[in-house]
Amino acid sequence: MKNWLYLPLLLLAVVFSSCTKTTNEVVIPNKTIFFDVAPNSWILDGDVYFVQFKDLPELTSDANQVDGVVVSVSRQSNGAYSFYELLPEVFNNEYYNVIHETGKVTIELRGPNGTKAQVPNVNMRFKVVIVPSVQN
Repeated sequence: MKNWLYLPLLLLAVVFSSCTKTTNEVVIPNKTIFFDVAPNSWILDGDVYFVQFKDLPELTSDANQVDGVVVSVSRQSNGAYSFYELLPEVFNNEYYNVIHETGKVTIELRGPNGTKAQVPNVNMRFKVVIVPSVQN
């Protein structure tokens, strides 16, 4: 019977000693860099057109190996860039590919079935986003 007297005290102790978990998160913002490319900026190498963005100090060796590198493109229409499309993609039956390495990003444009691509006839804006990550 004496054990029953301690039960309310035990329940009160449990209620007032509830545990709370505290987590501290550090958010490192993404890095976004824009590059504008005119139609005459594309370089032809065999059957492949390409453009390189070499001035990317944000794309360090560590960032190239661990972080996410996302590239999208917007085509100028009526003097504005209205929406972005994620690369790689096929547009007008031509294939856009992205290659990234330390300090630079290369965009390749290939035609269908190994044929020569047509150089774009509009200005394009490329958006490079470097998303920090942690390797586990």
